[in-house]
Amino acid sequence: MMPSPLYQEERVIETNNITITRELHLISAHLLHYASMLEDFRKSVQFVLDTPNPAMESDMFTDEDRENDRRLLEQEAGNLLAEIRRLGMLRLMQNKRLKNVMDLVCPRMAP
Repeated sequence: MMPSPLYQEERVIETNNITITRELHLISAHLLHYASMLEDFRKSVQFVLDTPNPAMESDMFTDEDRENDRRLLEQEAGNLLAEIRRLGMLRLMQNKRLKNVMDLVCPRMAP
């Protein structure tokens, strides 16, 4: 399991150990990968939302069925897209916290 930035913040404040840097970069890589997966998921949901379902053109379904299906699809896709945005914002927050911790461990040289 990946350590959280909060755990890392506590360790950095307690000690000024440079070996923590490796773990922080690992967390950074995980956050970057997570961002990529969220974007792929967002694209998939948007594709399903934007692409007509050819099965719904069958004579088995009435116009009312098609309308109900479309309304439900739009509602659920909207819920998923909202959750993806929320998770993206949480990821950004974690990324900012990680940057703060990294600045504590590896302060930049003053110009």
